[in-house]
Amino acid sequence: MTLSKMTRTAFLAALVTMGAGTTGAMAASSADELRAALVGNTFQGGMGGGVYTSYFAEDGTYVDAAGGGTYEITEEGVCYPGTDFGCYGAQIDGNQLEWFQNGESVGSGVIEQGNTLE
Repeated sequence: MTLSKMTRTAFLAALVTMGAGTTGAMAASSADELRAALVGNTFQGGMGGGVYTSYFAEDGTYVDAAGGGTYEITEEGVCYPGTDFGCYGAQIDGNQLEWFQNGESVGSGVIEQGNTLE
């Protein structure tokens, strides 16, 4: 393999690793970025073919139309302990958020300031 071909291969591998492949995906937001964006605020958007609104309280609980429960923000993303939901990674760009699970986009929406459910 020539140096030029090796450099090109390494560059393409780096792009895919950083999430700049054909899907246009960016790197997942960190736990600190998720906390800063979600805690004390409301997410409104879609997932699984439906639209929902969920407020993320400072005490580790969330509230939505189905009632709510507890959440944890870890390096894996937003996790829902004791449920079948598991964890969702996220990419945040301004007030836009896209949810990911197992490397696949599963929903998106906007982050609204405060508790818009009240």
